[in-house]
Amino acid sequence: MDIKEKGKRSRNKLLEAAEECFTKYGFDASGVDKICKTAGMSKGAFYHHFSSKEDLFLEMLNQWLEIIDRYIKSAREDSSNMLEMFVNISKAKKIFKDAGSKLPIFIELWVRATRDDNLRKITIGSYYKYLNLFTELIEEGMKEKIIKKVNPDTAARLIIAIAIGFIMQGMLDPDMAKWEMIAKDSPAILLKGILR
Repeated sequence: MDIKEKGKRSRNKLLEAAEECFTKYGFDASGVDKICKTAGMSKGAFYHHFSSKEDLFLEMLNQWLEIIDRYIKSAREDSSNMLEMFVNISKAKKIFKDAGSKLPIFIELWVRATRDDNLRKITIGSYYKYLNLFTELIEEGMKEKIIKKVNPDTAARLIIAIAIGFIMQGMLDPDMAKWEMIAKDSPAILLKGILR
């Protein structure tokens, strides 16, 4: 194994250990020592890959967002119109499964961002990226005459709020509802109010 591959494995091992620690103990209770111990690595290795625990945390966020971006891109390519795209996105089981396991970590990140201006600037960028995407899709749907005239920004915010709400409900109540079916049926129910 070459040095580059070994470095990538070490970095991933630290990310996996951090996710385990953050999920189990929370961000504040998961120090670099605990993450390194869980990963079976030294602090030197940690600081070789990450400048701080916050840096590692943001890398986790970026990796998760990259997965979401790939699903959205795939759904967009496989869809003939905006409505079909929303249905295809909702069928992406892996997004909801991954989101459910990572959501406690990211809720903690969002709460921290309300008290930390630098963290807020970083996390709000991701939010606006998806807000703009869904706003554009709503506008596209109106141009295609699939959607009646609505405020696209408000509709996009509603879609994001519902998606986050579904993920939270799935995390809180994973066994009581058929979340896969709910995720599949929800776009049609939601959009029925704005369809022509």
